[in-house]
Amino acid sequence: MDLPQWIALPCLLLLHILEGVVTTERRVSPSVIKVGVILEQPSPDEDEMVRLSFQHLNQNENILPSSRLDYTVARIASTDPFAAVKAACSMLNTSITAIVSSTSCETSLALQSLTNSFDVPHMIVPGEECPSEKHNSFTVNVRPSLLFLSEAALDLVWKLGWEGVCIFYDSESAYKNVQQFLHLAAQSEERKPLEVTLYRVDASEPSGGALGIINILHKAKDSDVKHMIAFCDRTQSMKLIRQAARFGMAVGKYQWIITTQDWDMLVDDEPEGFTTTSGDISEEDGMRFLNGSEGIITLMKQQVKVQTQPPDFYGAWQILYPDIDREEDANATYLSPGYLNTVQFKAAYMYDAVRVLAVALDEQVERDKYIEPENQHCYDNKPKSWKGGTRLRKMLHRMETTGLMGRIRFNHSGVNDEMAVDVITVESSRNQTKAWKIGTWDPENRLNLVKTPFTRSFEAFITNNTTFRIVTVVEAPFVNRDETVNGHKYSGFCIDMLELIADEMNAKYELYLVPDGNYGGKNEDGTWNGLIGEVYYGRADLAVAGMVINSDREEVVDFTKPYMNYGVGILMQKPQKKTNVFAFLEPLHIQVWGCVLASLFVVGVLIYIVDRLSPYSSFRRENSPNQDAFDLKNSMWFAFASCMQQGGDTSPLSISGRVLSAFWWFFALIITATYTANLAAFLTVTRMENPINSLEDLAMQKSVVYGTIVNSSLHRFFEKRKHQGIYERMWNFMSTSKINPWVPNAEAGYKRVQTEDYAFFWDAPILDYIKQKECNVMTVGKPFNLKGYGIATPRGLPWRDEISMVILRLQEKGILEELRKKWFDRESSCAEDTVIMSSNRGAADINLDQIAGAFYVLIIGAVLSFVVVIIEHIWHKPSFYKKREKEAGRTTLDWSDKLPPRETRNNGLSNIENCSSNKRQRTLASTWLEQVGKARNPYRMCVALYGIARNSME
Repeated sequence: MDLPQWIALPCLLLLHILEGVVTTERRVSPSVIKVGVILEQPSPDEDEMVRLSFQHLNQNENILPSSRLDYTVARIASTDPFAAVKAACSMLNTSITAIVSSTSCETSLALQSLTNSFDVPHMIVPGEECPSEKHNSFTVNVRPSLLFLSEAALDLVWKLGWEGVCIFYDSESAYKNVQQFLHLAAQSEERKPLEVTLYRVDASEPSGGALGIINILHKAKDSDVKHMIAFCDRTQSMKLIRQAARFGMAVGKYQWIITTQDWDMLVDDEPEGFTTTSGDISEEDGMRFLNGSEGIITLMKQQVKVQTQPPDFYGAWQILYPDIDREEDANATYLSPGYLNTVQFKAAYMYDAVRVLAVALDEQVERDKYIEPENQHCYDNKPKSWKGGTRLRKMLHRMETTGLMGRIRFNHSGVNDEMAVDVITVESSRNQTKAWKIGTWDPENRLNLVKTPFTRSFEAFITNNTTFRIVTVVEAPFVNRDETVNGHKYSGFCIDMLELIADEMNAKYELYLVPDGNYGGKNEDGTWNGLIGEVYYGRADLAVAGMVINSDREEVVDFTKPYMNYGVGILMQKPQKKTNVFAFLEPLHIQVWGCVLASLFVVGVLIYIVDRLSPYSSFRRENSPNQDAFDLKNSMWFAFASCMQQGGDTSPLSISGRVLSAFWWFFALIITATYTANLAAFLTVTRMENPINSLEDLAMQKSVVYGTIVNSSLHRFFEKRKHQGIYERMWNFMSTSKINPWVPNAEAGYKRVQTEDYAFFWDAPILDYIKQKECNVMTVGKPFNLKGYGIATPRGLPWRDEISMVILRLQEKGILEELRKKWFDRESSCAEDTVIMSSNRGAADINLDQIAGAFYVLIIGAVLSFVVVIIEHIWHKPSFYKKREKEAGRTTLDWSDKLPPRETRNNGLSNIENCSSNKRQRTLASTWLEQVGKARNPYRMCVALYGIARNSME
């Protein structure tokens, strides 16, 4: 059927036009395909991977066999979009087919805008999560989105049942992960909302952000949240977990999830890295992987599979991962690098980006759809559109292939969605860090765990070849260090005990001294020093010394059973010996001496009074030749001489006077015997008085400064109890004293005690040992804060229990007690000095209370003597006084008027004969002689003799 002319002519015209278009877009097989490469501060591995990728593709007979890939590389400075755009424009002017770049996000966005304008495909390998244009974008991201890590972390959080977390991030791209995490968590209606605290780790701080990390960790520790998630780059994540380990935030209840595509072992602030063997980490510089942390972290890291075939891939991996040679398995289809080894993801994805572009171009060429690009000029008013670029973009979005990083698929989008995550447990133990995979995560199958996270699987056991690295500190008698011709030699209680433990466990050890000389305390920045720091940070397997077990240290290390009891003692300077010229008075208290002197005078007066009152005394006997011999003067002398055990010139004649004398002699006997006995003790004992005898005495005074080693466990002890009783007063004194109460070490404390008025708090067993060597110091009071000494081990290690069992066996056998006596109970080199405590002076001198009984006896004697005087008067009054009155009435003569003047008197009986001529005188003389002869008692005889004397005088 013939078509009408009006229809046939347009059809012929259309066919002619279509033929022209086909002729214009003639498909050819290009000999050279040009590609532009823009790298921002590339690493040597990135440069090498770019070169190697083009070399492998040009040698490959299956990809673009008739074409050769030619590339131009432009290397620009960090974050310089203008330089990148300028380089890209130069490449567009040379008819390039596509651009492959690895730049920062800011530079990448500038390149995306340029390539979208000229319809040029743009393959990017970003170093961080970068945004891209979603609609008709010519940019294809070969590296998978890191947002998958947020989904993986949230699935693990739900699995562990966490209710609160602290999230750390370090950049805007990392904050996108945080936003994704929070968004997904908020979408879950079945689960309880998470309590999330965000912390920004500022990498712009000095020293690589160390100061900022320290401040942030302090805040996180104060929040009491134990679950941590880090969305940081590999370097910042490593610094964060190492600082957390120093603060004790990577052990115990603290649990960390580190999300990263790569794990960087080479951190700027560490001098050396790590070498790996089958996933194990060994350090060559003495620093452990987590700085000695015995905790466990969970690492969520992008899965890496090293394909053994084709040889091109294996050769590329040998550059990126040099240790692959010793992990090669002839029967394996792929190998997994060590879980803690560094993998250069950017370099690997650069290789894959070039390969994906080549595969897409090869498919276009095979389908005869490749269109040669034309030169483009960035400064044209209207960019030329290139249909070949649009077709290549569509081809890339449908691309599925395999590269170094495994399967690559864009799934009709501009982002590679092939992402798998390995869930890795990282555990440190005994100078080693081991890591093993406990599960996987991928977008389709989600989280799959074969072992529960944060549970231990790495156990280190002691064998006959085990050699412990042991740290100690020199402090006699626990550890002594002696210099010999063969070098230094260690001895002491701990060394002997260590030898016994090593023999029991069939183990060896090497000993070294702690560099800072401390036992172990927490610094102001939260790190640990001394022995504890050496064990905690993994530089030592054990710490053996006279180290006290306390709660702070137990938070970061483990301790064995105590091998010796501990108490805090007080070391002070001995008081100076006092020289006293009146030392002979010291056996008796001053009150006693006063009472003795008072008694001496009182008794002297009482004897005199009693002698005057008693009818039997010499004073009452008129014819006694010694009637006035016992006057007051002689009575006082009698009392004093009796006290001195010498006797007096005269003694009382009356019964009452003798009773009082007897009691006085008994009192003098007691006083003299007591004084003599105590004087002998004073002559044989050196007497020194010390006003401070206990912790309470020390706290109540302000003249003697007291303290201990700064930042030691004792320092922390007083600080913790600064609101409790007597310790509050002591802490206020130590913290406000103008004189620094703290010393850097024990030796400084001993010297300060010897040279100043200073009291030093330290271990009581050590102070007892020191005072045996240093004779001018002493310990006062009873030990306080009783605890125990133990051996420190890293947390969670099995040999802690084995060592504890050996210690218990040694204690049961009495071996440790023998060692204690050997090193602590040595013979003192100091002369025995007796220190008389001021609070117990009665042990030195006799006070009034102790000898009051003697005074009571004396008082009884005095009272009894007066009672006897009364009895004497009652008994002798009827007979004696009546007879005296009768005789006195018979001779009532008044001789006073018959006495001659004093100047004519003459004594003696011879005057009677001289005056015999006077008859009256002879008569009176005969009368008095008769009275003398008739006198029956001395009194009457004295009266008669007196009469004769008067007569003779007349």
